[in-house]
Amino acid sequence: MAYNLHMYAGVAVWECGDKLTKAEETMRIHAKRMIQYNHDNGLRNILPLLQLALKLMGSAEDAFMTFCGISEDDFFQQEWHRKGGKTSKLIGHTTRLYLAIMRGDMALAERIYEMGKMYHKGGILFIGSIMRAFLGGLVAFATARYHGDNEKEMIRVAEESISTIKIWAKHSYWNFANKLFLLEAEYWFLNGNEKLARRKFGDSIAAAAKHRFKNEEGLAAQRAAIFHLHYNRKQEASSYLKHAKDCYERWGATGLVEQIDAAMSEILEGLD
Repeated sequence: MAYNLHMYAGVAVWECGDKLTKAEETMRIHAKRMIQYNHDNGLRNILPLLQLALKLMGSAEDAFMTFCGISEDDFFQQEWHRKGGKTSKLIGHTTRLYLAIMRGDMALAERIYEMGKMYHKGGILFIGSIMRAFLGGLVAFATARYHGDNEKEMIRVAEESISTIKIWAKHSYWNFANKLFLLEAEYWFLNGNEKLARRKFGDSIAAAAKHRFKNEEGLAAQRAAIFHLHYNRKQEASSYLKHAKDCYERWGATGLVEQIDAAMSEILEGLD
C-alpha cells in the first residue's frame, strides 16, 4: 500500500503536472487514512509530497505539523537518523531537490543533490529515482557552468543523465522527450552553441505542451529565460518568464507564480 501510494502521489505532483489543488486534496485524504490504519510508512512516504504541493501552491501550512505534530525540519532530522525507511528518505530528498530547482535556486539544489547520494545507491527504480536522474542532470549542467573544483564530475553526471534519459525516451517518448530535449538544451548552453541550445529549449517546451506536462513546460520556459539572460537578451527572457508564469498558473503553483512576477519586475526595470 505504501509503495502504491507514493507512486500515485509522485506521479501526480512532479511527473504529470496534474492540477495541484486536486493532488493536494487527494493526498490529504490518504494521509488521514494512513493515520486511521496506523500505517506509519505510508504516512512517511506521502507527507513530503503533500508538503511539496503545499509549497508550490504558496501555502504556509506545514503538512508535518498538521499530521505529525512536528515541523518539517524535525521530521527530516528524525528520518535521516531512523534505521530503514529508505523509500521515505528517497522521497524526502527528491521533493526538496525538486522544489529548489523549480524555484531556480541551483546553489541549494547542488547541496541537496550531494547530500542525497547515499540514498540513491542500488535498490529498486522508483519514480523518485527517475526524477533524480533528470533533476541531477539539470543541477550538474548549471553547476558546471561556474567552472568550480567539481566541474569535471558535474559534466560526467550531466552526460550520464542524458544517456539515461535517452534510453528511457526510446521506450516512452511521451514521458521523456521533453526531459531529454531540456537536458540537451543545457548541454549546448554549457558548450556555447547558442543556436542548438535555443532550438532544444523550444523543442522541450513544445513536447511538454503537446503531452500536457504543464509543470515541465513551465520549467523549460524558465530555464530558457535563464539562457537568454546569460546573453543579456532581456526581452526574450521576459517573454519566456511570461510563458512559465502561464504554465504555473494553469498548474496551480501560486508560489512559483509570485516568484516569476518578482523576476519579471527586475528584468523589466532593466529595460527602462
